[in-house]
Amino acid sequence: MPSVLTESQLRAYDEQGYLAPFDGVDPAEAAAMCRDLEAFEREEQMSPADLVVKGHLGFRRSWEFSRDPHILDVVEDLIGPNILVLSSRFWIKPGGDGSYVSWHQDSAYFGLDPHELVTVWLALTDSNRNNGCMRVIPGSHRGRAHSHVETFAEKNLLARGQSIEGIDDRVAVDLVLRAGQFSCHHERIVHGSPPNASPDTRIGLAFFYFPTHVRSTIGRRPASLVRGSDEFGHWDADPVPAGDRDAAVLAHIRAASERYTDPRYAQEAMVPQRRSEVG
Repeated sequence: MPSVLTESQLRAYDEQGYLAPFDGVDPAEAAAMCRDLEAFEREEQMSPADLVVKGHLGFRRSWEFSRDPHILDVVEDLIGPNILVLSSRFWIKPGGDGSYVSWHQDSAYFGLDPHELVTVWLALTDSNRNNGCMRVIPGSHRGRAHSHVETFAEKNLLARGQSIEGIDDRVAVDLVLRAGQFSCHHERIVHGSPPNASPDTRIGLAFFYFPTHVRSTIGRRPASLVRGSDEFGHWDADPVPAGDRDAAVLAHIRAASERYTDPRYAQEAMVPQRRSEVG
């Protein structure tokens, strides 16, 4: 039996592929995280968004967010009690700069089998239609693995500018969140976000959670156990940050980011399909 979600919410997630909104972290903590990111950019002379994967390991506060019980209680109801977090990404859109996220599936390059990952998108600032909130195509997680065109477009925030062409966005749903709230979506749902038309920066932090029985299809990799136990041992352990900007942890993040953007790792739609796939 679910502990926080209703049976209706579970059916909605199964049928539509997303749920929102949920109250997550204290808005004051979300604001403090934004200040942490500002300090990082000022002192490291790089954007936190350049930490393409596992960015949450770079800051003790975001590491703690990944273990927040308000978030994990919802995730547990969706995928079970034994939970790993594979990665994370800070999504930062300065006001009026034209940056966007094209239509894509999170599963395209994650290399997981079976497809049971759930993405949690945590708003660190308000996220709404005016400043480019995330949009989803309901029910698209039940379809096929789409081929993504790797555009490497300058304003596309995705690492390879990966984009699914020909999406009918008339049915898209906006996931509006207040600072501290979060949404959940299935790794196979088609989603993206438009540019930020407001004068203020919009910031979110996405976590990618999956149950411990899920395997990597592209070699052994690290992840972090955030709840329960791991009886399978398919994954190595990520380092635990002692504080902000731990040098060894930042090196670990950069190495993981380089692997993710390595063109030798093909997108899912370009490799033979697995029997365990959805759809």
